[in-house]
Amino acid sequence: MSRQEKVNLRIGIGEGLLATPWVILSLPAGFIVSAMLNLYYGIEPGTFGLIASLPAWANALQILALPFLAKFFTAREMALSMSWLNLGLWVMLSAMLSFLPQDDASVAGGIFLVFFVLASLSASFIGLGWTAWVNQWVPTKIRGTYFGKRNRYIAIVTVLFLLLSTSLLDLFHNSIISYQIILILAAAMRFGSVLWQHRIVDREHAEEPLFEGDLLKQLKLLPAHKVFLGILVFNAWVNFWMNLTGPFGPVFVYEHLGMTPGQFALINVLSTLANAASMPLWGKVIDRYGCIPAITLGLLLWQGGGYLWAILTPETTWLLYPMWLFGGMAAAGFLLGTFNLLFKVIPSEAKTVAISANLAVTSVAAGTAPIISGQILGMAQSMGWDPVMVYRCGFVLAPSMILLSLLFIKRIKEPESDERFSGLSGSMRMARQTLQLYGAIAVANTNLITKRIRKPIDVLHRKREVPETPDDE
Repeated sequence: MSRQEKVNLRIGIGEGLLATPWVILSLPAGFIVSAMLNLYYGIEPGTFGLIASLPAWANALQILALPFLAKFFTAREMALSMSWLNLGLWVMLSAMLSFLPQDDASVAGGIFLVFFVLASLSASFIGLGWTAWVNQWVPTKIRGTYFGKRNRYIAIVTVLFLLLSTSLLDLFHNSIISYQIILILAAAMRFGSVLWQHRIVDREHAEEPLFEGDLLKQLKLLPAHKVFLGILVFNAWVNFWMNLTGPFGPVFVYEHLGMTPGQFALINVLSTLANAASMPLWGKVIDRYGCIPAITLGLLLWQGGGYLWAILTPETTWLLYPMWLFGGMAAAGFLLGTFNLLFKVIPSEAKTVAISANLAVTSVAAGTAPIISGQILGMAQSMGWDPVMVYRCGFVLAPSMILLSLLFIKRIKEPESDERFSGLSGSMRMARQTLQLYGAIAVANTNLITKRIRKPIDVLHRKREVPETPDDE
């Protein structure tokens, strides 16, 4: 390995740690930003549902924009240019917060809507460029070990940032100052992250295009792959029902259970720790028993416990702690199982379009759900219905529909592993964003791994070449 390659790997870890707070805050339905929108500015449910859906719609647009963008950008250019654009938007928002009207929810909601349209689109294109770029400069044969190490460091920074956010929100009593400090801190760290990315040099792949191949020609090949289409339907169904209630979970906690954002942040810390700690265990389960058993067990444990949402009251909020601790562990099994199952069924002759199709279909499903939820809550509010009862109905309906999907996926025959592919993490971006809403923040900025090398190798200081090993990133 050359000196520059070692430098690239070190920078990749460092910039990932600096980018972590921005990744946590980039979703409008995340517990910190949703607290600001709903508690401080009082955004109406319909507007908030639309705002919460924007990252999903931005992901869905990638399949249409990819051939066009590939004419003008390499993967590196896409990642860096969109990163600077997105960072500028967040800096502008941080500066504007003090001037937004707290007593006029419609005006504030309109401004946030425009902001998150631009921020979601640029963030989606960052993901598109970064996924392609990182697979150019990280050697395939050490990719699993490298990202495993990177993931562990990111999990530590995630917990530290959540604890710091908790302290700031409590110290300033959830005032706009506390949100501004958190946003400015995340933006400053993201500034350092993007600067470091400029130091990554990969002359061998510098001129490689962002996308190669005939998109329409590949698209025509997909109907022949029935197993892949079945997984596509399953992913869309699950993402829809998870996003029906997921974005509004923090709103319910703040408005109807009386918890503060600081208290809810501690619950997210528990879920994050459980999620990160259980990943290796679920990897072993998948390697031994397969993906579908892991998905089935993960969803049964996770969504079964989700029914407790329907009985929560201000007196029983303590239940959220074991719920999110246990849920974080179970959600890891679902995510790893789904990723690796997609890894097995992706069509070899239509890899690029299959990845884009999975992201687009799941994103449309996920983007539709919070809009419907917001409209239902807004209608209930205008008609004088009990909002708590509306939430409870949703908390029963969503997990029931998710668990029904297990009857479908158990009929799918799981194929053997196909080791020809790597770097498919972009296809799971919507699933990772969805799980952030349930406290599984450890997956937000990580690549997914099941198989691990038995004797970990320090890829940054090794003295000899690592033998070729299959990786299931």
